[in-house]
Formats: sequence, C-alpha cells, structure tokens
Amino acid sequence: MKFRFTIILILVHIFIIPSFAQNSQEISNPDSTRLTKILNNVVEMSNDREGWISVRIYKIDNGSGSAGNASCEVSHNLLIAVSEHDEQPNQNLFEIGPFYNPEITKITAQERIKLFTVEYGDFDSRQTIQMKVSINELVFEK
Repeated sequence: MKFRFTIILILVHIFIIPSFAQNSQEISNPDSTRLTKILNNVVEMSNDREGWISVRIYKIDNGSGSAGNASCEVSHNLLIAVSEHDEQPNQNLFEIGPFYNPEITKITAQERIKLFTVEYGDFDSRQTIQMKVSINELVFEK
C-alpha cells in the first residue's frame, strides 16, 4: 500500500504539477515602436568582452533615404552597450550618429575604458573618428 502511494505521488509530481506551473506565463505586446524597430533591424558590429568592461556595438538603420542620396541609401546610428563583469553589473547604453556606411576598424583596451575607431562615409572619401567609452560615458577622443 505504501509503495502504491509513493508511485502515485511521484507520478502526480512529474506530470500534473508542472502543467499547472506553465499557466503562469504571460504574453504581452510592448508598446514601444522604436524598440520593436531596433530589435528587428539591429546588426552587431563588434563584441569585445576582454578586460574590465564588455562593449558591444550595434548599428541600426535610420530608414530609407536617410543618407541623403538620390539612391535611397540609409544612414546608421550606433548603439554602444557597455557592461561590467559582475553578478549585478553596472550597465549603460549610448547612441551616436548618423553615419553613412560605418565600420569599426579598431578596438583597444585601457584600464576600465575602451577606445574604438569608426570609419564612415563614401568608399572614396572615408572619414575616421575615435571614441572612448567607459561604464558612465562616451566621448570623442582627440
């Protein structure tokens, strides 16, 4: 008798209890059209997790014709996501742009900061800028 009770208890625990736990899931539709556009169009350009901070750089398009050319080409903004390595890390997100045809050409680490170089523009007249990012700020490097 005790054996049957144990088997029944195990079967209830395996099959019935988990099915009740699944009903607590909710489906929602976030109201942010900008966030929806970003998540559907973002492209990761760089992912550097070495050193004190992790830096991920993404590009998002600014829509057809945003580059100002007759060919409907797009410009991009860069999203720079910065995070410490910790159980509860400090994190930040920066946005900069617009850039036409941006590329990350170099990333170097210094103590608690990262320097990176962005090359952008037409293929025959590329420009370069350097930026320095820490957990709290993004600045142009001169």
